[in-house]
Amino acid sequence: MVTVKDLLKIKGHDVYTVAVDATVFEALKLMADKGVGALVVMAGEKLTGIISERDYARKIILKGKFSRDTLVREIMASKVICAQPDYTLEDCMALMTQRRVRHMPVLDSGRLLGIISIGDVVKAIISNRETTQAVINSLLRLSLEDIGFDQFLKRAVELMLSVPWLAFEKQGSIFLTENDSDLLVMKAQSGLSENIKVKCAQLPFGRCLCGRAAMTRELQFASGLDDRHEIRYEGIVPHGHYCVPIVHGEKVLGVINMYVRQGHKRDQREEAFLSAVANTLAGIIQRKRLERELVQTERLAAIGQTVAGIAHCVKGILFGLEGGVYVVNKALRIDDKDKLYTGWNMVQRNIDKVSALVFDLLSYSKERLPDYEYCSLNEIANEVVELMEPRVTHSSFGKIEMIRDFDPKIGKVRLDPKGIHRCLLNLVSNAIDACFYDPNEAKAHFIKVTTRREPDGGIMIQVSDNGCGMDKGIQKQLFTGLFSTKGSKGTGLGLPVTQKIVQEHGGILTVDSTPEKGSVFTISLPVDQKEDKTIFSKGGGYK
Repeated sequence: MVTVKDLLKIKGHDVYTVAVDATVFEALKLMADKGVGALVVMAGEKLTGIISERDYARKIILKGKFSRDTLVREIMASKVICAQPDYTLEDCMALMTQRRVRHMPVLDSGRLLGIISIGDVVKAIISNRETTQAVINSLLRLSLEDIGFDQFLKRAVELMLSVPWLAFEKQGSIFLTENDSDLLVMKAQSGLSENIKVKCAQLPFGRCLCGRAAMTRELQFASGLDDRHEIRYEGIVPHGHYCVPIVHGEKVLGVINMYVRQGHKRDQREEAFLSAVANTLAGIIQRKRLERELVQTERLAAIGQTVAGIAHCVKGILFGLEGGVYVVNKALRIDDKDKLYTGWNMVQRNIDKVSALVFDLLSYSKERLPDYEYCSLNEIANEVVELMEPRVTHSSFGKIEMIRDFDPKIGKVRLDPKGIHRCLLNLVSNAIDACFYDPNEAKAHFIKVTTRREPDGGIMIQVSDNGCGMDKGIQKQLFTGLFSTKGSKGTGLGLPVTQKIVQEHGGILTVDSTPEKGSVFTISLPVDQKEDKTIFSKGGGYK
């Protein structure tokens, strides 16, 4: 709720005064010079009245008097109705209407802080309504942007907390249900303590205020830590809550949880704002879930339509295995250790291809939650580079320089190490192929792997090369179907799988490429992976 104190922060604390013994003409001139409709009348340091343009019209003009001959004390309103800083806009509107006044000085312990008019109050109320619509418009616009859904939810929390006229603490969260269960899972938050993030990570329907909001499908308000606030811990700071259910039809999708100060009074406008946001989020969440289901169906359909292509790939792997086995058997007969080593390497490479193919198929076709843990991103990146370096240093193509550009300050990051390892492996492997396929063999080829901690705390992982590059037409097809630029040598699963893993982390994967100059693939992960898990499914990590 907006108070007089909030209004003065926007309007300003300027107060224009006139002496009680001044002429009405002098008062009118000051009002005209300052562009105001009323002045506070002072007798020394004491507030004694208010004079307004309406007083001049009614008590001077209509009565045939002259402003130069009349003193302010003769026409001023001496019974002054004052406001206090903690009055709400509704309090002021009711008081002005009841007492039929248009201006009220603001006093705090007898000290004059400012003056407000009925116009100021009406304008602020209209502005608040416009703000509600602006927040809803921003949510709808954000839902259409190319950002992870977990990031969208986090932005939604921050957007609600940024509204200046709401008396929320700078703390809040959004819970969502998973798999139509009666369990709330915290998906986005801002300003919450570690104790709260751990204790409120999952809440069954009916437990604490958020669980009650979900179970009853009704808004829950608490001005303090009452009996309904079941989750407590040592050192908890007294506070209150608005807990608003997010409902679509007959289905509870989640709960909005906003913090307020201890002793805060329930406010209908705050409830109306949160209910409007909850209704908007309900539509967005339902649409996103339906889109996710459609994407899942399309993935399965794409796999079904490309069985022939996968079979061709498997056939090539089998030929490689047969060739390797043949070389191994021959080496054993003639006791040739060099041939044995060559044959076994052929077998091993093709077994790795089978493993990678099966993993990609499973990852692409099945929804999974990342298997989060705190780990070193730089170690993961370095491991991928070390794994792929032999391929570029011992190839017939010529050496490709592998460049490590790791941020030493990145520290431990909460992510799925196997999933991110797979993403980097796919991107580096593609970068190597891009160099191999580059018709400019004289070029000094390089592949650069970069890690960075972004200013907002997010994580950036980048794989760049100066290989053959891609035109816009190819770039549009990279993440669709099972498209491959490698013909029979590729399955087309690598990039869709990489994109899927990144999205399940709540991040985005982008590409920037120019023919004959090279490509840059960038993974952007959100700041806090603890809350940024996918809302759409449940199941094991990348095993």
